[in-house]
Amino acid sequence: MLLHLRRGPPDPAVGPGLSVRGTLRVDAGEGPLRAQHDRLMRTALRRGDGDPEAALEGAALEGDYRPETLAYARGAWLERMRREHHSAAVFSQMLPQLMDAGATLDTKTAVLRMAMEELRHAGLCGGVVRLLGAEPSLETELMPAPLPLHEKATPRERALRNVLFVGVNETIAVALLTEERELTREPAIAAVLEQLVADEVGHAKLGWTYLAETWPTLDAEQRARTDAYLPYAFAYLEESLMGPIARLRYDDARRDELNALGLPAPQDLRELFYAAMQQAVLAPLDAQGLAASEGWAARAATRAR
Repeated sequence: MLLHLRRGPPDPAVGPGLSVRGTLRVDAGEGPLRAQHDRLMRTALRRGDGDPEAALEGAALEGDYRPETLAYARGAWLERMRREHHSAAVFSQMLPQLMDAGATLDTKTAVLRMAMEELRHAGLCGGVVRLLGAEPSLETELMPAPLPLHEKATPRERALRNVLFVGVNETIAVALLTEERELTREPAIAAVLEQLVADEVGHAKLGWTYLAETWPTLDAEQRARTDAYLPYAFAYLEESLMGPIARLRYDDARRDELNALGLPAPQDLRELFYAAMQQAVLAPLDAQGLAASEGWAARAATRAR
């Protein structure tokens, strides 16, 4: 459930309007590459014994849901499909930055695998949309903006900022997805969430592993610049995830229906987000020596700039 980076605080964005809008679809083709695609999904990208694609095939909802609940759920899973598809580009764009930073070969191969996993996630989310009674397509930007260049940073700082942002984002995603998996009562959706959780744990580890390897190699000025970046990154993360649902609140009946479909109610999502930030993000970053709690406290001030 990765957020793509529209801009790279505190450095300015590369520029708006670099991507065209079009219809995003995530179905696999039927050409000569299909067999290779299917083999990758079930071998190189397989985790555990689950087969979420098979669980979705021919599945039907087991519960009864109000039309307004299904409408919200379709929109939420379509948005997840979009984010997962865009995040594949984010991971693949990390490769040149990691090369420039002199990262080890295992880190480079890991980000390429993660890009493929995000494409798989987009397809799985599209399958859930279809299960919910809609076609998995929407009008959107087909490509996210390029990764931030952070031009005043060294190559190692630049890579660390972007990999760390992704790691924080995916750490939040793990917390949310784990709760969603526990709440879900639809078997096919539960199978999809099981796959997403397993993959996102690995994606989160990338950021923390790269931080542990890279932070000790930075000098005092480089660390200070990284700390100065954190309030902007946290403000962007909060606005991207919580902004669209800031005023939404659903009653217990709709909350129960949403839970069955793998979605927390907005008020529960907000609670989960802020708890995960405190426990799974800020505390570990502080322990690594970053000024994370200070950056979180200062995030509001960045919005006025």
